[in-house]
Amino acid sequence: MPETNDPGHPMKNRFLPAVLLSLLAAGAVPAASAANREAEALAVLENPSAELKDKARACQTLADFGGAKSIAALSALLADEKLGDYARSGLESMADPGAGAALRRALGTLKGRPLAGAINSVGVRRDAAAVGALRAFALENNRDAAAAAVAALGLIGNADAAQALQAVLQKGPVDLRLPAAHASIIAAEHLSKVGNAAAARALLEASVKAWSSGPSAEAARRRLATLPAR
Repeated sequence: MPETNDPGHPMKNRFLPAVLLSLLAAGAVPAASAANREAEALAVLENPSAELKDKARACQTLADFGGAKSIAALSALLADEKLGDYARSGLESMADPGAGAALRRALGTLKGRPLAGAINSVGVRRDAAAVGALRAFALENNRDAAAAAVAALGLIGNADAAQALQAVLQKGPVDLRLPAAHASIIAAEHLSKVGNAAAARALLEASVKAWSSGPSAEAARRRLATLPAR
């Protein structure tokens, strides 16, 4: 039979169903694979006989393939002495907003090093909904959380975080003012990138006023010089 470029030719149409089925199957495999990986990892976490290294690896797997069930499983491990960091890292990496909500809830229950870790994770996620809690930790000078909270506010770097850092610089504990000055430089970069030069300038000016000498102050002044005039 001669070749044809006619899309309506029966030889062309005969292959369309097979091609479509192949494409659909190719799209379904990754989803099924992800679900299987999640189920396998959850089974490891639930197995009391599983080795620590296998449970740690399962937490890492859930960071990439986990859903709502994984968020609950990882949240339950946040205070665990051996697996807490793996669980927190898993939640930190998940795109699901539920992971951020789980970390924010944990801010109210964790203590010590696990609390500082959770604070760091909400900062890495740039979770704007955590700013209120972070501000409270910083201004209360919570021993377990204050320094981590200041750093996280710098990473989040939105207008509310900038206001929180200004509060720390102006009326917070003296020993947090230098960390707040460092965090302010980072936050000012975020603010500048989104076009909020006014907030960046106000934050950097507060930083220089609170901590007027040293490398941090010099960096703040250099950045101020690059911002648009009022």
